[in-house]
Amino acid sequence: MKNPGYKKFYILLMILLVSITFGKNKNADWPIITRKGDQLYEGDKVFRFMGLAAPNIQQNESQIRKDRTNRFPDEYEIRDILEALNRLGSRATRPFSLSVYSPDDDNMPVYIPARRTYNEDAFQCLDRIIALGHEYDVRLIIPFIASQSFGGIRGVDEFAALAGKAETGAFWTDEEVKADFRHFLEFILNRKNTVNGIMYKNDPAILAWQFGNEFGSFAGDRGLDYAIWTPHILNWCNEMADYIKEIDPNHLIIEAGGLPKEEMLKNPNVDIISEHYYEYWNRLGGRPWQLAPLAREMREMCKGKKPLIIDEFGLGTYDNIKELMVTIREENIVGGLMWSIRGRRRDGGWYYHNEGGTSVNSYHYPGFTAGFTYEESRFLELVKAEAWKIRGLKIPVEKVPTPAPVLMQQGDGFTWRGSAGAAFYVMERAESKKGKWQIIATGLHDSVLQNVKDFEHTEAASEPLVLYSDATKEPGKRYYYRLKAVNIAGESECSDILEIGK
Repeated sequence: MKNPGYKKFYILLMILLVSITFGKNKNADWPIITRKGDQLYEGDKVFRFMGLAAPNIQQNESQIRKDRTNRFPDEYEIRDILEALNRLGSRATRPFSLSVYSPDDDNMPVYIPARRTYNEDAFQCLDRIIALGHEYDVRLIIPFIASQSFGGIRGVDEFAALAGKAETGAFWTDEEVKADFRHFLEFILNRKNTVNGIMYKNDPAILAWQFGNEFGSFAGDRGLDYAIWTPHILNWCNEMADYIKEIDPNHLIIEAGGLPKEEMLKNPNVDIISEHYYEYWNRLGGRPWQLAPLAREMREMCKGKKPLIIDEFGLGTYDNIKELMVTIREENIVGGLMWSIRGRRRDGGWYYHNEGGTSVNSYHYPGFTAGFTYEESRFLELVKAEAWKIRGLKIPVEKVPTPAPVLMQQGDGFTWRGSAGAAFYVMERAESKKGKWQIIATGLHDSVLQNVKDFEHTEAASEPLVLYSDATKEPGKRYYYRLKAVNIAGESECSDILEIGK
């Protein structure tokens, strides 16, 4: 080592090795998912999954701030959901459809704001989700457009209206509107990710492209004749499947649900059959509400032909949902996604969403007392158990919460940006930045609502909640606060110190 030239060479070599080791994406050789017969494959291994749908990972539709700063999730919010899915063992999820402009949404920013126009801020959010999928080993089923017209999301009617086509069903039949949609497909399939530099059509984080959400409900939602409109929608699907495969022959296509399965099974460009099973909606409509028999019947139809994914299910009793999950695993159905997980807000607390006026609100990992009425913790433990079983693996040892919480002042108290995996939080206080630190509260939760049926769209919901107030502080005195997250594995790092007082 006395030779200075040799020493310089050695240092440069070590720098090169380190850069290769840490600069290379750990999933750089992650293969694109393929299908053989009625199963999906990751390379030469069968690919299966159990988890939760993540309908607001690409766009928050609830608790929107007046300044709209929380409309598109930032990196913290995206990571929070992906980390929760990773801890659950879920290797796939499904965002909701990409939003379309509507004048009824008070000019809220969307993915498609005008005809043949695409919101770069929105798609950079999707870029980040796809890129982070590699890091968290979570693949995405991406539905293009909704058949419904949900506030803040919108779908086929609004897409047609961008071209000045107001007549019902123009989306499926009007040649100009179909050309507009092909323009959109060309844009999204050929998009180069601004985060990882991979073109969407080459990115293995995308499990499958989906035509959209619940196309089979289009006619019924509008009181139209199924016999007239189903053929139009099937023709549209056939045309678009051909076009998608021309541009992107790498990825699989999953049908949009509710259309005749026989026709979807015939189409060589449709790779995966999709089903949505909800106990609540089935009961309400007088349909069979036990979900496992429905899954077994559909599996028999698809067996030996195409893979089946139950990409939405839920709103049911524990025993009914458990039987469905076991059936998915035992009957070699590719996978299932329970509806649905919501993540934390960047400005403190969580996003909430009530499901159709039922007692079930969104799920927040790892489950909290606020979700007691719909057995949140119990259902999440079930998903976790089945997610690892379907992969043939044991549940791993729990990890400590990450990242460290971010403590923020809110009104006369505090809110915080929480840590993934946290069961509760501990608040500490001192009269100096150097300590002595004392615990003033423990067992704190950042999920605090008992019922959000009348909360999620109110003006009050636009601001984060006060999660803790220090009732023991003396007026006019300076205090220093810090927070840490806790679970069975241990404690997170402490938050930065927050100074309050004179």
